[in-house]
Amino acid sequence: MKYQNLCSVYRHCHIGVPQGTILGPLLWNAFVYDLQPAISHIKYADDTTIYNVVKKSHVTVTDSTARKATIVFSENPLQLSAEYAADWCHTNYMLLNTTKSMTCTFTLQKTLSSTPIQINNTTIEEKSSVCLLGVTYDKHLKFSQHVDKAIEKTRGSVHAITRLKRAGVGTKSLTLFYKARILPILSYAAPSWYPFISNHDKQRLERHQKLCLRLIHPELDNYDERLAHQSLNELTVSLDIACLRYIEKIRGNECHPLFSYIPTITTGKNHRKQARPISRTALLGRSLFHKYY
Repeated sequence: MKYQNLCSVYRHCHIGVPQGTILGPLLWNAFVYDLQPAISHIKYADDTTIYNVVKKSHVTVTDSTARKATIVFSENPLQLSAEYAADWCHTNYMLLNTTKSMTCTFTLQKTLSSTPIQINNTTIEEKSSVCLLGVTYDKHLKFSQHVDKAIEKTRGSVHAITRLKRAGVGTKSLTLFYKARILPILSYAAPSWYPFISNHDKQRLERHQKLCLRLIHPELDNYDERLAHQSLNELTVSLDIACLRYIEKIRGNECHPLFSYIPTITTGKNHRKQARPISRTALLGRSLFHKYY
């Protein structure tokens, strides 16, 4: 450690990587590089997510109805990958915390039963929703819980606007506070969840922004005047714009990992564009790639 002309004494580091160092992230990436499960996975810092798309040919479906089904794997790839991760941790002198591990099955079925995943004779808890990099996904890919959490996270900041207003802070500073502390939380990672939410959830988000602007500008008569005064869009419009910009970013880069998911547009002899691709499910039709086609 060095500060100005003063240096601390050297100490041997027997385990781990000191936090905040320049080489820390590079050393960690080198350390976990060989953690390579046989199926699809995402590694972000110290968080590893293993996932698998299950097709009907991979499982035996029993007791199947419109609301309930039971699936049986001939050989569960998630179980094999979980065992591999546990062995990797043991080999590399790391402890896999099974209490912080969880599984979630994304399905259109109302209820789906499957064999639970086990690590070191401990059953991994099955969750109805998971939080991945700050976005809450439930098993039916509905994002009401994410909207709930986003609004709840900003309640303290909304209260702070009231306190700052009473203390005499100007509207310009209050608007800056809103844009810095509240708006980023409400719009975080919008392309991943906003296309799927219901109109009711959209109205909830819009009401939250209305409340904030009413606290900042109680002297103005309506929402439109407050938006115009602060050069803001309706929150739903801002989120639509964020999704469109992300689609354009993907469309402009053929190397982007999501590029192949955007429906292609071809022209015939009369230079007419093909109709929008038909989605087999309403959920696919609401996705980012189809909704902003």
